[in-house]
Amino acid sequence: MLGECPGDLLVSTIAINLAAPCKLEETDWITPGKGVWDWRVTGYTAPDGFTYGINTESYIRLIDFAAEHDIPLMELAGIWWRFVDGELQAVPSLDMERIMSYAKARNVGIMLYYDHKQGGCMELEELCRLYAEMGAAGIKYGFRGNDAEFTRRAIDMAAKYGLTIYFHDRPCPMTGVRRTMPNALTREYCHAQQDARKAFSPTGFLKMAMINALSGPLDMANGAFGLDGINRGERRYGPRAKESFNSTVVSEAARILVIFSGLDLLPDAPEEYSRKSDLFDFIARLPATWEETRIINSEIGEHISTARRKGDEWFVGSVIDEEGGTLEIPLDFLDKGRDYAVRFYEDAPDSHFRNKRERYRIRDGEVGSTDIVKAEMAPGGGHCMWIRPL
Repeated sequence: MLGECPGDLLVSTIAINLAAPCKLEETDWITPGKGVWDWRVTGYTAPDGFTYGINTESYIRLIDFAAEHDIPLMELAGIWWRFVDGELQAVPSLDMERIMSYAKARNVGIMLYYDHKQGGCMELEELCRLYAEMGAAGIKYGFRGNDAEFTRRAIDMAAKYGLTIYFHDRPCPMTGVRRTMPNALTREYCHAQQDARKAFSPTGFLKMAMINALSGPLDMANGAFGLDGINRGERRYGPRAKESFNSTVVSEAARILVIFSGLDLLPDAPEEYSRKSDLFDFIARLPATWEETRIINSEIGEHISTARRKGDEWFVGSVIDEEGGTLEIPLDFLDKGRDYAVRFYEDAPDSHFRNKRERYRIRDGEVGSTDIVKAEMAPGGGHCMWIRPL
């Protein structure tokens, strides 16, 4: 691939066009988009005193939030199951029949995790058949590693049973596979948020956004909103080191747009998103798929601005390194002679990735194709725009 800047490589269609054509006769059952996730919420205490855990009540609350915001999926993380006499069963605190039927009634698909390290004795087809019989929409397969032959078989087997699939922890990248087998939604071909702090600094994110992302969809679990509580250690499975989650809440919103993934797992508690509902509005409006993408600014490890279009609406997200600064974003991708409304989601003037992480501001305006937006971002911050015709 060739380009005049790193961003040109990210929008190249070469890898997709060189992949084999789609092997599936029907693809309408495949559901990409956003999902809620229980893992990082575990241990969080909501304002009403409810503490999230691996239990039926927590999952009902997550399903309700997903349904209320048209979020199509929810993932159940790795400790929802155990083996008893060689049989995979839900842990006693979960009423899986109630959870699955309630999710179906609310039109939320359930993704079920499987950890190869904990249950490698289960044969692949047996696992897919079981998850399909339970009514799952898909499977997240963990810790199989960079095994291309297994990855192909797993994608094919999941499709046989009507399941989407994605892979956790150092998987085979399989660039272009989403054309051939679009039920393969994404994979964690990078460090995820709240895990390896050696990688996940603002600079580290910007490197992964322009290097790891060349391989295709990435699962990073961007979009945490309760950054102060996470940094205080108020999540059972948050970062191991306190005060190490270096981002601003606007940057978190922008990262969901910047990183392409067939499944964007929202890692925080519903109450944190509701507490910042005006900012969450940007995430809630993001489509599942895009018709056009442009990388407007791109310097590896320094900054990126990504614009994506669905219909006649544009969404723009920018992220910057620890220095912060201002990026000029020309809007020449808009239709000439047409007036647009824009909503800006911005860092507050005093925001900073080490403190005041949750400060932001929102304002509305009007723009056209000849305008250049000066996106001011805090250190480790971000900037978002929702643009639609007047």
